[in-house]
Amino acid sequence: MSTCVSSSWNMPMDNSVDAVAKVQCYFHQYSCPYKRITTHLTIFSSSKSFTINGKNHRQTNAAAENKSLVSITVKKPLWEKLLPRSKKLRSIILLNAIAVIYASNIVVIKEVEAFTDPAYFSAVRFAVSAIPFFPFIFQARNDTQTRNSGLELGLWISLGYLSEALGLLTADAGRASFISLITVIIIPMLESMLGEIVPARTWFGVLMSVLGISMLECSGSPPNIGDLFNFISAIFFGIHTLRTEHISRAIRKENFLALLGYEVGVVALISTIWCLTTANLDGIQEISWTWARFSDWMLEFPWVPALYTGVFSTGFCLWAEVYSKSF
Repeated sequence: MSTCVSSSWNMPMDNSVDAVAKVQCYFHQYSCPYKRITTHLTIFSSSKSFTINGKNHRQTNAAAENKSLVSITVKKPLWEKLLPRSKKLRSIILLNAIAVIYASNIVVIKEVEAFTDPAYFSAVRFAVSAIPFFPFIFQARNDTQTRNSGLELGLWISLGYLSEALGLLTADAGRASFISLITVIIIPMLESMLGEIVPARTWFGVLMSVLGISMLECSGSPPNIGDLFNFISAIFFGIHTLRTEHISRAIRKENFLALLGYEVGVVALISTIWCLTTANLDGIQEISWTWARFSDWMLEFPWVPALYTGVFSTGFCLWAEVYSKSF
């Protein structure tokens, strides 16, 4: 326990002196972010009497249990009071928020690609999302498990993001959003292949998703190569989601931000390589970059969509996914 957030804990002790010493050491060792805090101590010891805060207390009938109960009442901030107490319910709310943001992300990228090269936009977007995580990467630089897990997750989601960006060049945004729902089909299929038991209601949902996607593809404009890329991106996103669930339960929570740092760092690196490769193939390296040209590029670049997709649909959504999958 790193802060005074929990309501109570049990701490066995040998005598009253040790009891008071341990309690005092606990409060001195850890600082509480909430300044207004009240404590209530009820200590049962094997000795006949003991002293807490200058007051003498005598032994009770519960002394035979030789236990200590320390209760802390914390005045929590308003935002924490508004959140549900159930961690599972919090996870469900976060996952639904992720779904809404991801859906809007596809529309934003589709609009941006109409006047901006997707390779340049992806490089800037993921660089923006990776910068805040650099300090956490440095702190966990010697943690091999966190580093390897972050690199793996970064690879899967990089393939998903790049496939999505290529698919949106020719695919309709509405159809791409619907095809992305194939992720909910991929996850139970992979779980079944790995030997996990998938409930019947989940398979019913998979069947409904398949029927809906089939009806969408068979109506309106014919399928194109963009739909294929969006289908492939949904597969990669499904693998990433499944691996995130397994890894987040094996990684300590204090390393979550470092895990995300490695993950987003891989995406930023691969996007930069894609950007430089595209520039070389298009012959852009022959263009001389001057301060005037760079200034014009800075003014013309869609920074608001880049910040939205980098901070919210990448950084926040990846954190929310790791957090919600850890329960």
